[in-house]
Amino acid sequence: MELNAIQGIIQLYCRALAGAPIEVSDTTALVQKNIGWVHEDAASTDGTTVFLPASMDRYPEPRDNFAWFKVVATHQVAHLEFGTFAFSFDAPTTLFADRRLQREQEWMQGSDGPETLEAPGPTQAYTAIGRFLRLFTNQRLAFDLFTVLEDCRLDYRTKVEYPGIRSAVNRVQAESLASRPRIEELPVQEALVELLIHLSLEHFTALPVPTAYADVAVMLSRIVHVLRTVRARVEDTAEATLRAYELIARLLNTPVPDEEWQAEDLQEPGDFSEAEYDALLQALQAMQESTSTDGGAEGYDAPAPVDFRGDFKPQMVQLLAQLQMDQNQSGDGQALSQEMLEQLLRESAGLAQDTQPGDPAQGQPTLIQRVMQAAGVPPPDASRGQGHRLMYHDEDLGGALTPQEPGTYAYDEWDFYTAAYKRRWCLVKEKQLEEGEPTCYQEALKTYNSMLTRIKRQFELIMPESYRRVSRLIDGEDVDLNAALEAFADLRMHVPPDDKLYWRRHKVQRDVAMVFLLDMSASTAEPLTVNTPVVADPDVPADRAAYALWLRRQESPPRPRSKRIIEVEKESIVLLIQALESIGDTYGIYGFSGYGRENVEFYVIKDIAEPFGERIKRRIDTISPLHATRMGPAIRHASTKLEQQPATTKLLLLLSDGRPQDRGYSRPGAEKAYAVHDTHRALLEAKEKGITPFCLTVDKAGHDYLQAMCGDMGYEVLDEISLLPTRLLMLYRSLTM
Repeated sequence: MELNAIQGIIQLYCRALAGAPIEVSDTTALVQKNIGWVHEDAASTDGTTVFLPASMDRYPEPRDNFAWFKVVATHQVAHLEFGTFAFSFDAPTTLFADRRLQREQEWMQGSDGPETLEAPGPTQAYTAIGRFLRLFTNQRLAFDLFTVLEDCRLDYRTKVEYPGIRSAVNRVQAESLASRPRIEELPVQEALVELLIHLSLEHFTALPVPTAYADVAVMLSRIVHVLRTVRARVEDTAEATLRAYELIARLLNTPVPDEEWQAEDLQEPGDFSEAEYDALLQALQAMQESTSTDGGAEGYDAPAPVDFRGDFKPQMVQLLAQLQMDQNQSGDGQALSQEMLEQLLRESAGLAQDTQPGDPAQGQPTLIQRVMQAAGVPPPDASRGQGHRLMYHDEDLGGALTPQEPGTYAYDEWDFYTAAYKRRWCLVKEKQLEEGEPTCYQEALKTYNSMLTRIKRQFELIMPESYRRVSRLIDGEDVDLNAALEAFADLRMHVPPDDKLYWRRHKVQRDVAMVFLLDMSASTAEPLTVNTPVVADPDVPADRAAYALWLRRQESPPRPRSKRIIEVEKESIVLLIQALESIGDTYGIYGFSGYGRENVEFYVIKDIAEPFGERIKRRIDTISPLHATRMGPAIRHASTKLEQQPATTKLLLLLSDGRPQDRGYSRPGAEKAYAVHDTHRALLEAKEKGITPFCLTVDKAGHDYLQAMCGDMGYEVLDEISLLPTRLLMLYRSLTM
């Protein structure tokens, strides 16, 4: 079963569970970002999006595969719904005595106990999870325990809160148990961690435990049972981790002979007692002090993952959220010092073992660079004493941009893969279109002369009268004769009459503002007689001059002169202006093109506050095909202009000849989902501002991407481009009636 076939259903399901707009995607998107979630066949979440494997064929029946998808998705949503990533080091627990602060004070002062804690570093932990994990010498063991115990808490609460999925979870848990390694074949520390995994999967009876540490196993099971309540919080998981770690870390990770195992029933091990726990801890400490050698002890290895629980990266999620919060609070973001960078690496490297750090000196992106890029945070300050200078060779690896020139604006861009904004990622450069001769304007009037009178008449029909008579009012200018006669008749019939006996004149005005956004990309140079689109070279040059030469080479050999797409668009603008001027609507006409995220060009053909005149006629003549099509920033800039208008009805009409495309944004041969989803997000932003967006495309393949790009917003694919001038007018008329 493919995820994309059921993605909409799973997404609605996840949103219903969480009561929030959670996105669902396949794990390929997260693997491509490579910022710590690296397993393509495992589910995960970055705190806002649930990532699921792209396909699943565990079972012969589709309904069973769908049920498995639901269990996997539910577990990831549970992290969000039940507060895993909201862990606070200082928040109190509900079920245990709080020992974290005491443990931290011992760590800060240095420990004289059997497990010597390292001295603290020069910087504070950047995340709450990082602050917690630095309390442990063996952070791998501590993290594994935290993972198992938190999974136990979430699975229990999921089955209580959502009983409808209980049977499916039970089946998946049983299957996971069947594939687990045998506890008896593992050394002591790993065996006890595996024992906790079995308990978290609700296997409580006939469990093999080392005879010498049966009391430890019982105490561990009591800790697990404390978490099996809806009152348990993630802070309780942290306290449970502290206690489980103290027990297991004091044992040597040595193999256990076959005859030194016994079966235990841990279904009801008794209540957890802090006093009994401390007594056991003292006994283990005394045992450890009396043991002078660790001969035969093995290094600790992490347990095999539980497949349906997926990848768990709480520290990375908190790191992304913290970076984004700092960015929002400080505007341009805080410069990260070298010490902080090293601290982040210490906190993160152990939990992203599949991600290899790069070499900043060689321009290779490091783990921190990728995380900062995903969070939309600019790179650290490269000045002396402020850390490494991080180099970015591709525009996808970079930071926030700052406008340096007048008429330049910075806008966010939506990253579909990380489900987060790249802050101040694109620069829009607003320019006045040069003036030519009014030839194009005059020729369009001649070409469509027979239509103009009819078009103006049709538009004038939608312009309201200056005053409209409103009848049947309680008070007004004069008596409404019809209402008075009806009231008199009612009185004669001994029926209570209506008291609305007056009328008044009500002034009505058409209150519409519109922005027309014209695609001026290179593909609009295509002749109408040619149906085959230009075949783009996948190797788009990075140099601007080379890019211009590459664009010219995309055109086919010389052919008979034919009207081009851009010329039909210009004719449409002329007719639209004639219609809008006849009814007095407020409107602006702009073109957009550009090259890369730093140079999105936004051309003013007629500014929304500018009266129509000779200069606008001359600008239409110089509209010409330019570069690429980065739609998102252009839509955001147009929406900003339209948002400032006081009109009741606001319309954003986008005309394009193809999908959004730009270098580093949606190159031919590259993944196009990013560009489409950024444009979709920009249209949603416009809608949230009270603007009605509508997309009209002359691309016959537009049906392939417009549904994803527009969603429930209006769009239309015009199969015959020669009909564009008249269709555009009728479309505007229907949208503003």
